[in-house]
Amino acid sequence: MSQVSAIRNAPEKYDLKRDLAPLLQHKSNHVIAAVAVALKRLEEAALNAELIACFTALLPKAKERDQGCKALTAIAEALVSAGEHAPEVYLPGAKHVQMEGSFGPPVDVASPLRGLCARGLVRMRHPEALYQTVELLADREVPARAGAVQALGDDGGLAAELLLRLKVLAGDDEDVIAECFQSLLVAAPDRSVDFVARYLGSASEDRAESAALALGGSRLASAGAVLIEAWRAQVRRPIRRALLLATAMCRQEEGINFLLARLEEEPDQTAGDVMEALALYRSDEKVVARVESIAARRGLLGRWRP
Repeated sequence: MSQVSAIRNAPEKYDLKRDLAPLLQHKSNHVIAAVAVALKRLEEAALNAELIACFTALLPKAKERDQGCKALTAIAEALVSAGEHAPEVYLPGAKHVQMEGSFGPPVDVASPLRGLCARGLVRMRHPEALYQTVELLADREVPARAGAVQALGDDGGLAAELLLRLKVLAGDDEDVIAECFQSLLVAAPDRSVDFVARYLGSASEDRAESAALALGGSRLASAGAVLIEAWRAQVRRPIRRALLLATAMCRQEEGINFLLARLEEEPDQTAGDVMEALALYRSDEKVVARVESIAARRGLLGRWRP
């Protein structure tokens, strides 16, 4: 593990094929996973063929040799991140189930792997991609369903958009719905702002906050305007805080001016929430100066944590 860390921290001093490739034959799945993680972080594709071979050899013996599915998942993540066309990894990986003992009932440790492999199939435009992804939308495990949702966002087609909308309308775990909101705003940004914005007034605070943060993360001008309007109509403080943060996340001048006006005019509690949102701009000297000026004038400078 120390050798992998050394190579990851100073790759220019090593020959990756010579020094890392042999470690993919290591008996420890933790070492293999560390190699894959290092290659992903280095954005290095030179060993993709070796990663594929390692995955193919490990998969049939995964329950004995890869407890926790750590190595297989790390390999798939590295390959997907690199944009590698590896159907020999993604097709079996999307179906792999690995039940392992726990303090309670056995758990399926391969569910993140299935979601990752769906993304790999979609990104390489494999003819089976959507078929596999649709099956994973109904998977028993949340990480697999969330990965399938992310894959649909990567696809960007009309079929993917409609499946994402259906998933939201039908309902699911809040983590999956949050992924749906984000993927919709990637797959079909213009059509999805109004759809996601419907949930800003949800009775579920988690759902409303997920919608707000997805809209903020999209950085769309239309999303920024919707967030400001929603904040004016909202009375629940947790959601108002999420809306302020999402408005800051949009990184638009209109939103910044709105937040600074709220800092100037709102009661102290709300002003504190505004400052928390504006902390995203800690590296913007102009915004920081304006925040500090207003906060000092109001006696709130002690709350500012840039």
